[in-house]
Amino acid sequence: MNAPDDDVSMDWLMDDSVQSGAGQSLARMTIKTGCLSELHHHTNCTEIIHVLSGHISQRIGGKWVEMRAGQTCLIPTGAAHQTRNIGDGPAVMMLAYSAGMRDYTPL
Repeated sequence: MNAPDDDVSMDWLMDDSVQSGAGQSLARMTIKTGCLSELHHHTNCTEIIHVLSGHISQRIGGKWVEMRAGQTCLIPTGAAHQTRNIGDGPAVMMLAYSAGMRDYTPL
């Protein structure tokens, strides 16, 4: 089951709405313990996920990869993905996108 909005939060640090013409996006994402983000994809950009703290399982296409603080992965354009917090506390990640306004399509 996907997490309610208050279980996954996004703090947008940079994108075209923050600064016109940024051409890239940067956000800090926090997921509460035991929660799962919505399955989705981006048709116009890649996404880089860097784990700042916590322990997650990251879906990339049909594969799940466990990640801990300090680890980074790339989500290719169009790949279905979602994040599950499998740790004992909140998981915090830095997300970078190759577009200033990313397309977000739930699956």
